[in-house]
Amino acid sequence: MKRSRTLIPVAIAAALLMSGCSAGSDGSADASGESCLAPGDASNSVKVTGEAGDELELTSETPVSAKELQRTVLTEGSGDAPKDGEAIAVTMTMFSGVDGSAMQQAPESTVTFAKDQLNGWAYEALRCAAPEQRVALVSPVSEITAGEDPATLGLTGVTNDDSVVIVMDFGDVSESATASEPGTLESDELLKKAEGTAKAAPEGFPTVKLAEDGEPTITIPEGVEAPTSLEIATIIEGDGETVEPGDRVYVNYRGVIWRTGEEFDSSWSRGAPTDFLTTQVIGGFQQALEGQKVGSQIISVVPAEDGGYGAAGLEQQGHQADDVMVFVLDILGTVHAE
Repeated sequence: MKRSRTLIPVAIAAALLMSGCSAGSDGSADASGESCLAPGDASNSVKVTGEAGDELELTSETPVSAKELQRTVLTEGSGDAPKDGEAIAVTMTMFSGVDGSAMQQAPESTVTFAKDQLNGWAYEALRCAAPEQRVALVSPVSEITAGEDPATLGLTGVTNDDSVVIVMDFGDVSESATASEPGTLESDELLKKAEGTAKAAPEGFPTVKLAEDGEPTITIPEGVEAPTSLEIATIIEGDGETVEPGDRVYVNYRGVIWRTGEEFDSSWSRGAPTDFLTTQVIGGFQQALEGQKVGSQIISVVPAEDGGYGAAGLEQQGHQADDVMVFVLDILGTVHAE
């Protein structure tokens, strides 16, 4: 699955999660009677401030280090953990164990609980999870990266000899989730570019000029303040299949920063479309795609805190904390979950 630099903070989190049991009444064991992952001195020391879905701050002392994975419940939940094949909503923030800085922030996404689809640390995080629960994990970086260079996964400022702190907030459990991902499409099964009925964007939106091959040039309107809430518009309405939640969707996209008009990421520049599950990307992508038809071209204007990466996520990518991202997305194909 192709991933862009821009998608790293969310996509890496989702990809690491997605590579049954229910919680006991006291949260100390799962339904099979197996004890939950034990806490340790490192995970017990973790303190954070902030509400689920907002920007969290690690307030405990650093450095934090652990030789083995540790898990501590920071806020008790209620209800049962997901059974095998069900899913649970997860919001995640990853902090450097070295200095406590926020490294990755993933807005809420739905994660299927299936042991054979979860990395070991994620399985241990989820098997005793419960709605409304907050947990802290402390893990060696090497367990998260499987020995790969952390920088290639967007984890800067740490080495495989360091540790990370992962804070997860859990939401509702879905009863009818599927454990299988949608299939894939070959390149000759995809549209080459958006095609359909052209539609005018709302006043104040960026303008889009298309090259012959469909590649967009995005121009930010002069004298117009960037919006503070997520705004989405369809500028070409296709007539293909409708993108449904959880689909694997294939897109060509370009992203620019509203403040500068400069491109920061583009599948067009890399020469090939990218694909991902709609539930494994930022809200500004997910909401722009779900419910749209293949062949459509969408503009998504994404503030940091409404469908974006959050202030810390933007800064980690080298942008300003309050920058607004503008995406133009061509929907070239979709595959529904089985």
